[in-house]
Amino acid sequence: MEELYYASNPWWENNGFDSGILRQEYLKEIERTFLRKQIDIIVGSRRIGKTTFLKQIIRNCLEKIKVPPKNILYLALDNPRLIKIPISEHLRNFRKIFMHSRSEKLYLFLDEIQDSLDWERELKTIYDLENIKIICTASTSSLIKKQGGKLTGRQIIIQIYPLTFKEFLTFKRNIPARSEDYKYERLFEEYLKVGGYPENVLAPSDDYMNNLIEDIIARDIIRLHRVNRADILKSLLVILATAVSSRISFNKISNTLGISVDTVKEYVGYFEEAFLIKSLEKWSTSFADKIYSQKKIYLLDTGIKTILTGKEDVGAKVENVIFLYLNKKNSNMGYYAESERELDFVCGSFKSPSAIEVKYDSEFDWEDKKFAGIKLFIKRYPQIKDVTIISKNATKIFKKGKLKISAIPAWKYLAG
Repeated sequence: MEELYYASNPWWENNGFDSGILRQEYLKEIERTFLRKQIDIIVGSRRIGKTTFLKQIIRNCLEKIKVPPKNILYLALDNPRLIKIPISEHLRNFRKIFMHSRSEKLYLFLDEIQDSLDWERELKTIYDLENIKIICTASTSSLIKKQGGKLTGRQIIIQIYPLTFKEFLTFKRNIPARSEDYKYERLFEEYLKVGGYPENVLAPSDDYMNNLIEDIIARDIIRLHRVNRADILKSLLVILATAVSSRISFNKISNTLGISVDTVKEYVGYFEEAFLIKSLEKWSTSFADKIYSQKKIYLLDTGIKTILTGKEDVGAKVENVIFLYLNKKNSNMGYYAESERELDFVCGSFKSPSAIEVKYDSEFDWEDKKFAGIKLFIKRYPQIKDVTIISKNATKIFKKGKLKISAIPAWKYLAG
């Protein structure tokens, strides 16, 4: 076992290790929480780069905080040799190797914590009794539900998303000059197709993405839940991917797949827990309207949509990446719909909302009837201050009274 510990922690012997391309946004976030006692739980889809991100945090510990290398223990808890050993026993072995005193501050990095034996109770005990900073990862948000409040007040949740367009450019090592708009357009189209899973960005592969989807379904849904109709999970995901940017009807899906509405809702919930999809509620001043209206479904990665539904449907993919961008910035967001007219996204409070509409076109004409949804929203909420139209390459800014209306290319909006 000691040999495995050393192999997993090369810094103990001052050996180098790969920490990949930095994800600065998340490093800044972890730096704000790192000195707190709370357990940092990093969640996100499989292969989203959580292990690499842990290695980036470890490098920061070594180089910036100057933590002694032998005070850092990293464990990949999905390793068959580690999976049945309690975390407290690993900690005891760690102390035994280096003869750490009980008062000495140690740093514990636990990868895929949900695979460890009785992890909830183990983390609570270590947190309450030890002078240890714990950082761990998990591939499903059902982990938060499973621990049943044992870690309430003891945890900080950080979600890792697929690469943004700005990160995509960094990973591709291709950031054109702002005068080279045509290059940005081409790279943005590639981003829509490939998506933001780091390994797939660096080496695009349909086989890789197909394997990823199957892996998530098998390990983070079927293995963790009592799924009676595992055979229809992939078909359901294809239906949801096809319906991206549209309001979905659980009744129609139920009829199509021959399963109950409750089963559809249950399985959609599993997809959300596994970080494959995310839903968007209606933006409304009525609580009942918000809760009972149909939801819109978006994928957390457009590369998955490409695999499931093909390379076309570009407009839906653009709306999808705009949703992901806005979702990370806005807690109060929804779509607006009334009288068959719709507005893609409304963000902010009822007193001061902002509207974002995706029309992936090369031309912009405010008088076009396709903007009827926005205009209806403006009529209903005259306090609105700004409207943003996400275009393909049209750029325009003008005012209607106090209302500012801006058309901006999608790539520029996301890279700004």
